[in-house]
Amino acid sequence: MITIEKNEIMAIIRDVDPVDIIPIVEVLIDEGITTLEVSLSNEAKGLGCLEALSQHYSKEQLTLGAGTVVYLEQIKKVQQAGATFIITPGFEKNIIKESKRQGIAIFPGVFSPGEIIEGLQLGVEIFKLFPAGELGPTYVKSLRGPFPDIHLMAVGGVNARNKEEYAAAGCDSYAIGSELVPRGATREMLDKIRANAKAFQR
Repeated sequence: MITIEKNEIMAIIRDVDPVDIIPIVEVLIDEGITTLEVSLSNEAKGLGCLEALSQHYSKEQLTLGAGTVVYLEQIKKVQQAGATFIITPGFEKNIIKESKRQGIAIFPGVFSPGEIIEGLQLGVEIFKLFPAGELGPTYVKSLRGPFPDIHLMAVGGVNARNKEEYAAAGCDSYAIGSELVPRGATREMLDKIRANAKAFQR
């Protein structure tokens, strides 16, 4: 079972070349960020990063997942590459059902109360609220009326400046992309990534 802690920051890695991934993640771990979503928006790079990370780190050192999973056949690919959870950009019940059948945790993207209800019926425990920046803290607060106990992970548009607004509204955790690790980051950007990570930990 994958546990995402209260107020935890998850880093989203997107379009990073596998040769650069280890030094980037070393910085994140050094700054206390030990949960990672590797996006399959570029599937070849994403799978390469997953493989490199799963070979380099133990599950005790790094909680490793795959994001932007949109096809059923990708579930097996990311498991073989070392992912221990899946995140989808939107709500797709067949991917949820197949992930559960294959025994891998899934955090589906949701936008509406209806999707949350359907997810609860399918046994979903952690919901990715996306795009959180477009929906806003007021929307999050409204969701907490009918859904006081679900785990809401805010994704998209959350940054170090507004994170506390989302926390106050009821978000439990956050997956952060370019505000933490820029898209296509390289080892030449380690100082910037470290500064970004420190900003989120304040």
